[in-house]
Parts: sequence; C-alpha cells; structure tokens
Amino acid sequence: MNKSFRSFLLWCMVVFLSVSIFAQEKTILNNNIFSAANKHNNSYSPNNNIEATTLRWDNGVNDDAIGLTNGGTFQVAASFPASMMGAYTGQSLTQVIIYINDVPNPCVLKVYDQGTPTTPGTLLYSQTLTVTAASWNTITLATPVSITGNDIWVGYECTHTGGTYPAGCDAGPAVVNGDWVYLNGAWSRLYDASAGEIDVNWNIAAVVEQLGPPCPVQTPENPTPANNAVNVPITGVNLSWSNGGPGTVAPTQVEVFFGPAGNMTSVYSGAPITNWAVPGSLNYFTNYQWKVVNKIDTCNISSSTWAFKTVQDPNLHEYCEPFDNLSNWTVVGPLGMTNWNANPTNSAGGTAPELRLNWSPSFTGKSLIRSNTIPVNLLNNWFTSFSFRFYLRWYGNPSGTATVSITYDGGVTEEVLYQVVNPTGNVGPMLVEGTFTTPATGSENAQIQIWYDGNSLSGIWEIFWDDLCLGQVIPVELTSFTAIGSTNQVELNWTTATELNNNGFQIERSNGSEYRTVGFVAGHGTSTNVHNYTFVDQNVEAGSYSYRLKQIDLDGTFEYSNTIEVEVLGLREFALGQNYPNPFNPSTTINFSLAVDSKVSLKVFNVLGQEVASLVNGQMSAGSQKISFDASSLNSGVYFYRLDADGIDGQKFSSTKKMILTK
Repeated sequence: MNKSFRSFLLWCMVVFLSVSIFAQEKTILNNNIFSAANKHNNSYSPNNNIEATTLRWDNGVNDDAIGLTNGGTFQVAASFPASMMGAYTGQSLTQVIIYINDVPNPCVLKVYDQGTPTTPGTLLYSQTLTVTAASWNTITLATPVSITGNDIWVGYECTHTGGTYPAGCDAGPAVVNGDWVYLNGAWSRLYDASAGEIDVNWNIAAVVEQLGPPCPVQTPENPTPANNAVNVPITGVNLSWSNGGPGTVAPTQVEVFFGPAGNMTSVYSGAPITNWAVPGSLNYFTNYQWKVVNKIDTCNISSSTWAFKTVQDPNLHEYCEPFDNLSNWTVVGPLGMTNWNANPTNSAGGTAPELRLNWSPSFTGKSLIRSNTIPVNLLNNWFTSFSFRFYLRWYGNPSGTATVSITYDGGVTEEVLYQVVNPTGNVGPMLVEGTFTTPATGSENAQIQIWYDGNSLSGIWEIFWDDLCLGQVIPVELTSFTAIGSTNQVELNWTTATELNNNGFQIERSNGSEYRTVGFVAGHGTSTNVHNYTFVDQNVEAGSYSYRLKQIDLDGTFEYSNTIEVEVLGLREFALGQNYPNPFNPSTTINFSLAVDSKVSLKVFNVLGQEVASLVNGQMSAGSQKISFDASSLNSGVYFYRLDADGIDGQKFSSTKKMILTK
C-alpha cells in the first residue's frame, strides 16, 4: 500500500495523478511536493529495561517512508505534551529511536523544549547522525536531556535527493497533535482528519530513564492561583505553593520561573520559599505561566508548568465573534456556494470549531461570501482594536483579492481589516491584529464581511478560528499613582494601562490651600500598552502636601486623578530608595540621600554575589541623589544594588535592595 500526505483539496489529487511524470501518489503542502515509498513490516522491539520508559506515538512497525519529490531539506518531530511529561520530571532523555530510510545526508537529531502548542521552543540538543543503511537507529545522547515536565519535541532534520524517502512512518491511526513537519518557516500537523491528510505517525520514539537514584527533594505542588485559573487580578498577585510530604528532603534552594505564556524567565533564585509576590501590574486578559524548581546539592525537582489568565480590562468595550453559531451568518454569493460548516477538528492550528468554507462553481468579479451583523453597538469615532486568525489555502494561481472588513451604514463605509492580493502560496495560519477608528456616524450597525474580488477557481478555502474580536478602550486608565517624600523633594510615579488621545499630565500640588501647577509630563497619545511615568518635584519645603494629576486630552478636555498625601522631610539623612520602575527593562532609576558630604560607592550584583556594574565611586554632596542604571547588556533576572557611604563627619551607612530585570 502506498501512503503519502493527502491533498488539502481533493481536486489537487485528481490533477496531480493526471500528470504523467508523477509515478506515484503526490501532493502539495505549503508548496512542497511530497512522495511516499512502500515499506512494510520492519518492526522494532525496544529493550525490556524496566528502568527506562519508551514514549512514542507510532506502533513500532515501519510501514512507509516519506520524502520531498524533488529533494531538499525538511524536519519532522514527535511532540510529547506536558500532560504526559510531568510524570517523568527529574528523569532524563537518554536515547532516541528512529527509522531512517534511503540514507539521507546530512541528517541531524534535534530535541526542543516547550514553546507554543503548535511550535517547539528552545533547541535543547542536536547531534549529527551517521546512517549507513535503511533501518531502525538507536541514538544514545552524548549529554542526556533533563525532563522538567515541559512539552518536549523529538525529531530530526534531513537533506536528501529527489526520489529518496528518508522519514519512516507507521500504518496509523494517526495522533492528530503528536506528529509534525517543518516547511517554509512553519510547523504543520502531519495529519489533518478533515482534509484527508496522511493517517500515520512518524517512527520516532524517546527513551527516558532515571539516572542514578531518584531525586529525594520535595516536589512543588498545590499552586495558588490554581492551575488554569481565570480572571486573576492584574495587581497584588501572590504565587504560592506547597512542598512534598513525609519521606522527602526539604530543598536548600528554590528557583521560580514566571512570565507570559511561552516566555517564562527566572525571577527568583535563593533560599527556600513557598510564595513569591508578582511585582507591579500584569497585562489584562493575558495568559501567564510559572513553575518552581526545588534544589539540593545533588539534584532538583521541578513542578509542572502552571498557568493562569488575568481579568479582562473593565474599560474594554469588546465584541468577539466566536464562529460557533453559523445561523448568524448570511450567504450573499456566489450562486451555488457549498460546504460552509463548523469543522469539528483543529487541523490548521485553531480551536475547534473552526469556521471553514469552500465553493463551486468558479466565478469572476467581486463576491461577498459571508456577512454577519455585529450584535453590539460599536462607539462612533472611537479607537478600535481587532484580532483574528486567517488562513487561505492556495492553488491554481488564483488572481484577485481576499478581504476581511467591517462595514457601516449598510455597506456605504468600509474599514478593511486584512487583504491578500494575488496570493502565490498558502497564507497563514497567522494572527492578524491592528487598530482603526470607527466613523463619526453609523457604527451602531456594523457588519463583519468576507469577500473575494477576482477570478476564483472553485474550491478555494478560507479558514477562520478562535474569536474575531473588536475592542474599544475607554480613555486613559490610571492603574496606580504613588508619591515618595524625601529631603526637600517628592517623587511621583504613576502607571497607565491604556491611553486614548492623551496629550499628557499636569502635576498639581497643594499644602492645604489651592492647588498650583508644578510640572507637566507628556502622554503617549493612543496606546493599549502599559506605560510608567515619573516626575520629581524638587526644592519642596518640609511639610505635608497633596498631589493630583490633571489628565488632558488632545482636544483640551481633562479629568482629575485621585489625590495622594505625602510628607516631605526637612532634615537630611542617609537613605536608599527602591528603584523605579521595578521590574524594569532595560533602564531604571535609583534614588538615595546623604546626611553629609560622603565618599559613595553604588554597585550592582547578581544572585551569585558577583559585581556586574559600578554606578558611583567617588565623593558626593549631601542631599538627595538620583542615578540611572541601563541594564541592556545583562540577562533577565534578580539583581541587588548596594550603597556604601562614608560621611566626612565619620558616619558610615550601608544598605542593599533587590530589583528585577525582565526582558
């Protein structure tokens, strides 16, 4: 039996098979032609070592082999998810077992860490393979790869000539998310049930085993927030966990990793702890991940990777079309359109159900394929963000323009969200996002539309999945406003989560009488990113003061913040303030004060106590001081800064504080 990648479009198979130069079944995936060779009953039986576990999606029998018809380089991989790998945390990947056919040259084994559900992360290990015959190959890793509980991708990359077939596979049935192929800069599933793709698995197996005695250190568990928690606030988040029970060894060191999904970094490494406070503000409606590693001198144990999602922006006026109620959508052309359905699988990388259409017969000219009235009223003349997933499957050199748009006033006004003109290959899967401003009138009756203008052969597919979301943000959301009083000055810090037409902030001060303006800080216009602001009011006499911000729009309208109280010191003293912002990237400011003229040393150290920067080393005058620190050359992580001052009157002062660099 001859197996191969089956076509995304059934008619492609007919066209290809009708071309006489193709000796066997072939297809197109991302514009690369694949072929398959018959290979039967080449079975592999792993050793019976009870210390080791063999992970695989295939059945251990080589039934077929796949390659590029014209030769070239491509990469295949088996993906083993965290839900599987968590049970092997603390063990190591020691061997990889693969069936290589037709002896490609070169061929490189590759092992990747966790990335996204559809893309591997960091390359953990690579090794050039020497293959001398078509057979099962057991590759022992020169350096075992530690299993941390993350996803792990195991595979190989081959360069081969036309007419050869290096990648062995079994007879199926396929595991939809288990086997992947890398071509044209993107990973795609080997198997797509809805489009008739190959129903097989790569002959790839991973052997994991415990090297030496099991690590006895306590395993972090019972996370708070709970794994996959939602609606977590963006401030005041405290990560906490517990450790294992009786019979385990308490850790001597703990490392905490935290960050947006797919981009965790080390945020703490030091003495054992069971909680860590997330500094500052998180982003709204964002997925975050974290894990904890407990360590002793000889080994370490990692928790699973835990996740949570923050709350939606309360100032966000949002509508998302989930594409799960197709009765909302109106077919408006062309005549004879067929096969509009909710696909029950997620073959192209989305979240089922996907919205999918094709049509026949072919047509020429503009055709409005689908439209749907948005059931909520958008605000007129308003800054609006959008995001959706787009996929256009290409074939047959179609000429024309595919468009996703928003229309108003019964179609009189149109806002194009995305267009692709005369595609020469598959487009996507891709995330499309951007911003626009709604018209002055008519936004209340907006429609989402999908249309095509040009010469379209029958059968073009467009796929949209997940939510197509439109968001309108209320102007300038102030998430924090603080004041720090010191000797004869006040430092004000504030943060905005969103801004719309923000000209800036007028700073006003009162000592019990009327407010008076003491400064102005320019805003960021329109932005949906978090912005941190600082203003220092200098030469302020000792006493109690009130401060407020007057936020002014570009059109002159304004709004006052809440007021905050602060005490200004009259006497000079030694003090080291907390850096701001913190966490920071890549620059931050450190404030300190000197009671008398002093010889000053201000240095920055990493968690190992190694000096990484010297900011001040010399004589300074008494009073308040401010030093900027640029950490562009440093890696993300926890750092410490220490102030040492020797006063001319014999006083000595030393203080150390922690700061976090997040890139």
